Amino acid sequence: AFAGATVHDIFNLLSVAILFPLEIISHYLYHLTKAMLPDNVKDGEAWSGPIKKIVSPLSDKIIKSNKDVIKDIATGKVESCDAYYPVLCLDGIEDYKHCASKCDKDAGEEVGVDCGRVGLITCDKTTGCPAFFQNGANLHDDSISGGVCLVLSLFLLIVCLMGLVNVLQRGLAGMSTRIIYKATNVNGLIGIVIGAAITILVQSSSITTSVLTPFVGLGVIQLEQMLPLTLGANIGTTITGLLAAMVSDNVDALQVALCHLFFNISGIVIWYPIPIMRRIPLRGARALGRATRRSRLVPPIYIIVVFFVIP
Repeated sequence: AFAGATVHDIFNLLSVAILFPLEIISHYLYHLTKAMLPDNVKDGEAWSGPIKKIVSPLSDKIIKSNKDVIKDIATGKVESCDAYYPVLCLDGIEDYKHCASKCDKDAGEEVGVDCGRVGLITCDKTTGCPAFFQNGANLHDDSISGGVCLVLSLFLLIVCLMGLVNVLQRGLAGMSTRIIYKATNVNGLIGIVIGAAITILVQSSSITTSVLTPFVGLGVIQLEQMLPLTLGANIGTTITGLLAAMVSDNVDALQVALCHLFFNISGIVIWYPIPIMRRIPLRGARALGRATRRSRLVPPIYIIVVFFVIP
């Protein structure tokens, strides 16, 4: 199961190890995507998939992040998050109009007089202010709220994954196991297409990988069958960025999305078609799986090193 969970990571790490230095030296991704750019792209409404449409109304009632904060800090518009505090709602009314509507500086509007101010947590036009939003909150208050939601979401994720594994163990017995094995035992290129299609539908490669991992752990599908499906998921997850860029009037956004797509395609070309190259990520994932069987400390150490220490 751990081999199935990490084969995606091993592929990405190996691709970065080769393509990142290559890009620094040659800028091939930049030049390739630059040549593909139109003069402009059509402006329009943002596209959202079915999973987001189902989940967003509920999650927005609990907490909704203010994406303007990281954008303004990254572009140098503000120096720190302190510029967004304390949270201020006009007349003490907690709704989008009185808290999160933006001031028109050209019209001379001022914060606290004509419009409110929100911090890391904001309100939604449709659902209003979430449960963790509070008028007068400071940075410490919002940080604690974010931490509580993070812990809660991780707990729910673990419970759901345990439930998924339990259901699969009960349901995938006898004939069901053989049917799924035959259904996933397809040509590698077809597997890549299937993985991409599923990920485009759900708009998350993590969902695709999380569903496949228990199948590998239960022995329903082999690691060699999972690899092309996860590679397809790598391509499918780039489609969301492409769709977002296509409904924006920013050509640079489209180039970044194209770079993401061709980075993943380049990685697949390097590591999948040639059998001897394909065995490298598979062996790396299996080595991690064997190490996990020897010691339960391997997964947390792996997560800390790969996702925190190395970045």
